[in-house]
Amino acid sequence: MPSPAGPDKLCELAFSYGATAAVVLEASAIVLDSRVRLKCMIPRCANYNHNLMCPPNVMSVDEFSKVLGRYRRSIVIQYPIPLDKEFMNSLEGQSLGDIYESGEYKERITKSEREFQGILNRLESDALQMGYRFATALTGGPCRLCDECVGQASGQRCRHPFQSRPSMEAMGIDVYLTAKNAGIPFEVPAKDGAVWNGLLLID
Repeated sequence: MPSPAGPDKLCELAFSYGATAAVVLEASAIVLDSRVRLKCMIPRCANYNHNLMCPPNVMSVDEFSKVLGRYRRSIVIQYPIPLDKEFMNSLEGQSLGDIYESGEYKERITKSEREFQGILNRLESDALQMGYRFATALTGGPCRLCDECVGQASGQRCRHPFQSRPSMEAMGIDVYLTAKNAGIPFEVPAKDGAVWNGLLLID
């Protein structure tokens, strides 16, 4: 049986791995909203129906709601995205499409998300070793472990099945309100520093 101090220990480990915030949150305080999934479709995200860790290739919000109802506790984790004010000012006036296609923007986002996904994978592994047998990590944003996902239509398997994880958004989680409930709110849109948000479902 896991130690009562397990969640706090996992938070300590998250900080040691580089997280800037790690807070234990009752699973009942995780906010689900089907409108989050709507925003995957409208405007249509390039990862929708392509990335294996994105909708509609993951369970529905209703299915996840039932799964979430079986959990008691979770940990909300944050990690910085290196999009400083100076860099964001350099993108001023550009369309979202142009920004997303910017080489430096892609590089910064991809590098930091891969680092963040590594932290979440380690924490999930730590939790499993502590005896939390249903520990499950959810990351932020689309899986970027590969430069190009094999995609659903290819019929090929995921290249990183033990590392890839769907995002909180893919499951229909309102990340903004969930982080606020955890006491670690973030700005939308970000002004002084953007962060990745991830979730470790514990027990």
